[in-house]
Amino acid sequence: MTTDPTLDVPPRRRVAWFLLFGALGAVVGLLPWLTSGPFLPLQNLEDTDDVSRLGPFVLLPYSQYEITTIIVLLVVGGAAAGIIARAQRSRPGILRGLATVGGLALVQLVAIVQTALATWNVLQERFESIVYLVLLTAVAVLAFVVSLFVASSVSTAPRAGAGVALSIGALATGMWVGAWMTLPFGAEAPFSAVLPLTFFLGPVLVGAAIAWTGVDTVGRVVAGVVGLALVWVVPPLATALASAAGTRVLASDLPEMADYGVNVFVSALTQPELGLRSIGVTIAVAVVGLVLRRMMARRRTAATA
Repeated sequence: MTTDPTLDVPPRRRVAWFLLFGALGAVVGLLPWLTSGPFLPLQNLEDTDDVSRLGPFVLLPYSQYEITTIIVLLVVGGAAAGIIARAQRSRPGILRGLATVGGLALVQLVAIVQTALATWNVLQERFESIVYLVLLTAVAVLAFVVSLFVASSVSTAPRAGAGVALSIGALATGMWVGAWMTLPFGAEAPFSAVLPLTFFLGPVLVGAAIAWTGVDTVGRVVAGVVGLALVWVVPPLATALASAAGTRVLASDLPEMADYGVNVFVSALTQPELGLRSIGVTIAVAVVGLVLRRMMARRRTAATA
């Protein structure tokens, strides 16, 4: 029988450790951007004509062309914080989740506020600048909320709830790896040949999450089904967001941009060769993981007997 190494630690110190785990997870999520030379990308509404200028240091890549990157950096931070916290052999409970979410929230809120203020300082004094900054910040805040949900669920929820949150984090991680292969290098990314393979990383990780969760209760089966649905829906949604936000000619017409995004989403969602391929990879990995898990359980039972 293994003993819990954290039970002898005073409660306040345990809380401090989980605050640190949350903050550490947030930093892990930001790493692809922080290692790229984290200076504000050139803005279309910037109050300067010097296109060669080096922007201010920012903790998030505020740009309409990096919408999905902003989301991914924050959501992966939540997943990392939750995984780090759950991996500790301490008694699960609301205190652990609150401390983890608190450390995560502190770092990510600082990142959002710092980036928004730095971006505002370089934009032209126009109404369009206000709309632009508000929309980017709204995206960041929405991703922040999802990040908190993922962190709290992974760190403290039963396996079914944690499995759903892990699936969200897994799909974000696939895109996060792709961002780390491109952001530090720009157009001269040395990994461009293998970059398409990151498309399958998310489904593989979701399959692993389903295997870890198991399918031996109704709740866990539902979590697996939700994971498969996310594999089908999230990539087209990311494509639609990137396509709509990155279309400069639609920047001044938000209803038209939204309509274009919906059309791209529906088109990508209804391409069976993409969705079925991803779901097939997820199911294959989940089946292999579940079989291996059952074999290991039988071996442990036999060894105990």
